[in-house]
Amino acid sequence: MELAADCSRCVGLCCVVLPFQRSADFAFDKAPGEVCRHLADDHRCKIHASLLEDGMRGCVAYDCFGAGQTVTAAGRTADFLLVEQVHEIAWYLEEAGDAALLAEAERLADAPTVDGVVDLRARVVPALRAAAERARAPYPDGPDLAGADLAGADLRGRDLRGADLRGAVLIGATLDGCDLVGADLLGADLRGASLAGADLSRALFVTRRQLGSVRTPPPREGTPARLS
Repeated sequence: MELAADCSRCVGLCCVVLPFQRSADFAFDKAPGEVCRHLADDHRCKIHASLLEDGMRGCVAYDCFGAGQTVTAAGRTADFLLVEQVHEIAWYLEEAGDAALLAEAERLADAPTVDGVVDLRARVVPALRAAAERARAPYPDGPDLAGADLAGADLRGRDLRGADLRGAVLIGATLDGCDLVGADLLGADLRGASLAGADLSRALFVTRRQLGSVRTPPPREGTPARLS
């Protein structure tokens, strides 16, 4: 199961299927199913080298977890959105080390249904929480900031080892130099955050989407190995 996107083997599905609205992340509106104005006939982005300069930050941050090339190769492009969800779930399961549920995700990706995705997601939640609790156990004083609104917060100097940052809003936050070993970042919103000098190499459930949305990324040595 491929969980890393390979755009060279896809037909630009994200540039057609997904909608977006004019915002700080996108320079214009696009409806679902509408072909992006920047998509070339060869399914490549005409402005890939200048996405940030052209106001398409959201494209830089996007990651399909390998769903694009998977459905393209199988001739199942209509399944793209469902397979993308399954692949994202599999990304987390791979890190959690749950082989049984990961095998189920692989089977579901071959014949996805809405009900199947909903059911798998429900059963994955406790598995990921258990994995996070094991990783956070060596840091009993790790702060519980799950779901906290930390937009714009200056967290420099804060001990975030073993922190529960699941679902936390960290938009524009400053985490420069923070050690996030054992921290649970599942679903944390890092858009515009600064991670200069931060160590996320042993943080949990970090995705390309999250790191692609930050203002200042962590150094290479502070990036999880599967993302570096």
